[in-house]
Amino acid sequence: MWYESITYTASYCTKMHRHSAWQLTASLEGTFRFRMENDEILLPPGDWLLLSPELLHDAGSDSPRSRAMQIFFRRFPHDLLPEPARRFNLRRGIFRTGHGDREEFRRIAEKFLEKAPDTAPLGRSWRGVLGLEFAMTALETLRETPEERREILPGIVRALEFMEEHFAEPLGIADFADAAGLSESRFATVFKRETGTTPMLFFNTVRLGHAQSFLLNGLSVDEAAKQAGFSSPQYFCRYFRKRIGVSPGIFRANPFGH
Repeated sequence: MWYESITYTASYCTKMHRHSAWQLTASLEGTFRFRMENDEILLPPGDWLLLSPELLHDAGSDSPRSRAMQIFFRRFPHDLLPEPARRFNLRRGIFRTGHGDREEFRRIAEKFLEKAPDTAPLGRSWRGVLGLEFAMTALETLRETPEERREILPGIVRALEFMEEHFAEPLGIADFADAAGLSESRFATVFKRETGTTPMLFFNTVRLGHAQSFLLNGLSVDEAAKQAGFSSPQYFCRYFRKRIGVSPGIFRANPFGH
């Protein structure tokens, strides 16, 4: 997980882009605008927006004192956030909105700035605790949709866990189907129905999320590619730019600027 507390002194607008991680943003001051391909969402103070991985979007604000907090994370942890994990971890191309306690969001944001930097004695530990608190504060009033109540096939859940545990290995659909206990053709059909995407695109999204974390933790582009399981640094760079919109080096130097 990584985070950002945003303060803008002038109007801004990011370009259309996508992340390989979940993004949770809450407005603290001013109104933010997020545009997807067919939707536009306004976030006044206290409102929040949850974006799934791979969802194309841009963001902007016309308020000179806009301030928001956002966190990025690969998936909801099953042991700490079991309900959101069940509802969202296999979903792609979706967003959810809601309203939370603005003062509570502001308190958590200030704690992040105080306690969670890498240079702090327990910075990463505080980051996990406060990230969970931030997510809970936002999602506690969010109601399930009928689609989210539908039980996901256990085999698909096993395949997702297998992808997370073996993301650095040279795996293919046959390996995922075997983990799910399904034939390759049946697995590909069911996986697409459950997630809205193909198994290999989902697997590469998992790898990209790990690669982003490696880059933010100081690894070189070549080492991040190797650790995340990409076949070569050249392929990694091409794929990273295609999916994220910038090169791995630019992302490492300025992960939120794009």
